[in-house]
Amino acid sequence: MSLNIPLLDIPIDMIAGDDVTGQLLNEYGLFPCRIKACVFALCVRGEVHTKYNLGVMHIKAGDLIVMLPDTFMQIQSVSEDALISFVGFSYNFYSKTLALRLELDFIRRLLERPIFSLPADLFAFYEHAFKTLVSACHIQSISVGADIKNSVLQLLFQSVSNITKQTLVATSDQGGREQLLYKEFMHAVLAHYRNEHGVSYYASLLGVTLPHLCSTIKHVSQKTALQIIDEAIVLDAQAQLRSTSKQIKEIALELGFENVSFFAKFFKKHTGLTPKQYREE
Repeated sequence: MSLNIPLLDIPIDMIAGDDVTGQLLNEYGLFPCRIKACVFALCVRGEVHTKYNLGVMHIKAGDLIVMLPDTFMQIQSVSEDALISFVGFSYNFYSKTLALRLELDFIRRLLERPIFSLPADLFAFYEHAFKTLVSACHIQSISVGADIKNSVLQLLFQSVSNITKQTLVATSDQGGREQLLYKEFMHAVLAHYRNEHGVSYYASLLGVTLPHLCSTIKHVSQKTALQIIDEAIVLDAQAQLRSTSKQIKEIALELGFENVSFFAKFFKKHTGLTPKQYREE
């Protein structure tokens, strides 16, 4: 049975599938989407290149991907043989079950590095676990109650937490002060871009001078700090214009613009199209 990947959220507490093909994934490459659900995905075969929040990911066979709610994603290319298994939890179920109990540091590590290359034995474990969940979700005689779904969600996060701790130990000597400031800036942008569009706000928030922040971000990312902020705003705008029926005025206000005119000029500057043209394209 073919299952569609949730574009924004899923209508039930938990869903699982093991037959997401490259053809289906390509349908999600037309525009950015903001995924409200919490999704664990396993690449069984093939490759996927995708934009993820403000970065990019190269997903290959044997990789586990963890997408937290409010993740921005846009598929760029998919191999014909790609096959993905996944387990997804609705935003409401995730929020009331686990969100407040996850450590902030763990969430930040997942946002920085949502993809994990699994050794063969661990990949086999996840593949078997996902297939079991798929069967449980589709056999009518099996009742998967809230307590079981809760346990599954907690088990998945606990297993991923163990992986991140091992990864953290292996990479603890990498990076430095510049990388740390860059990561903190990226987290701050994702948290505040809807209300704060100026670089000076982020310099103040992070306790560094504006010139130091600008030079560090440019050195690490080859982009200006303002470019990164603008990219976050544009990505959100594109996702809302294509995947919601909100009025353009409403989107503009949500993204921190005083009026539609300012938003339209900003959007056209970065995309070459007005919001209306982009929505109708």
